[in-house]
Amino acid sequence: MMEKGGHIQVFEHQYLRVGEEVQGVRFTPAHFEALARHADIGEGKYFTVLHQGIRFSSYVGVLQAGTLTIEILPKASRPGQQYYGIWQQALLEMLKDCRLLKVEHLSAASLSLRPNSILNLYIAIFLEETETLLRQGLAKTYSRQAGNLPVLKGRLLFQRHLKENLVQAAHFYTDHELYGYEHLFNRIIGSALEALRHFPLAPPLEARYRQLLRHFPELPRVDASQLEWEQLPFGRKTARYRNAVEAALLILRNYRPDIRSGRRPLIAILFDMNLLFEEYVFRQLAALQTGGLQVYRQLSRPFWERRYVRPDIVLEYNGQRFVLDTKWKVLKRASPNMEDLRQMFVYSHFFDARYGVLVYPQAYGVEDLGPVPFSQAPASPNKIDCQAVFVEIIREGRLNRTLGQDLLLKLNLSGP
Repeated sequence: MMEKGGHIQVFEHQYLRVGEEVQGVRFTPAHFEALARHADIGEGKYFTVLHQGIRFSSYVGVLQAGTLTIEILPKASRPGQQYYGIWQQALLEMLKDCRLLKVEHLSAASLSLRPNSILNLYIAIFLEETETLLRQGLAKTYSRQAGNLPVLKGRLLFQRHLKENLVQAAHFYTDHELYGYEHLFNRIIGSALEALRHFPLAPPLEARYRQLLRHFPELPRVDASQLEWEQLPFGRKTARYRNAVEAALLILRNYRPDIRSGRRPLIAILFDMNLLFEEYVFRQLAALQTGGLQVYRQLSRPFWERRYVRPDIVLEYNGQRFVLDTKWKVLKRASPNMEDLRQMFVYSHFFDARYGVLVYPQAYGVEDLGPVPFSQAPASPNKIDCQAVFVEIIREGRLNRTLGQDLLLKLNLSGP
């Protein structure tokens, strides 16, 4: 296990310079090099390498490069009002509400790891699910193995037997079945445990991790990039593996070993804030118990050849249809750009919606705009209005849990 490293928090789109001190931790040339070596992770979407610095993008979550942990937090507030603790808590709650951070089964001890790192929570989920499997007993399966045995067992591999045992007649080189722990799900979990060996863990997690290493069998590794969740062979006897395997794959798919040095691997558990905002708005609306309200996500209509138009959310209420598109952009005034307006016109036209709604996060106290009608073409019989609404993400220092109801009120729709 590596030595304990530093932990810093930054906001999306922030520029981090070599030599800069953030929350008492200096961003060193070694830290910069560790990130720069993995600039292509996430297809280069997570951050940009500049001269002696890193600029983060709209992805939020956690990066760990060697001993340095970087939490990247959302940024939807005025300069000077960007409180790390508030936005970290809001991000955690958004991830939970969107089912991207499943903490229902976490013990109180694991939940108390905050505010050290978002990564610690993901690792705690994995360790706790693995501990549960060990207590229940790991699944066993038959697997084929070739090797030299002192007894004839299975199918004799004649050519290999002659090569291996020409002077060792008491052995047999065979292909035989073994009943053991080499189940695919055990191998996935074992591979994730091995990946964590290269990272500094919080002391409570490190103790549990070492305990698991002592009791978990050594198994062949898996290549997580070759595994599709939908194709994993879960059955009645292995359904209990779902949570642990899901947590293990999250670690493996976001883990990047440093092949050259072997000293500074990287793990990145990051989420596109544009998609996270869209998901949170949808879940807030879908959770409303309002009679006559129907909320749909990612409906599509044919547009041209094999291309489709697909708005974020379609909302129907008492015969009225609204097409909503969320935009994770901080605007200082209610002035949508031309691209967003064209997009809303097309969405509304193809979905026969009377209203197109652009939904932005509120940061500067901007007043809502509209509804304002689009100019009608001579051949277009339908009138389409577009409006821009601004919703609070943080209210009284916490994540706004009434965002869905706020949005209905802004659209002049009655609530429950």
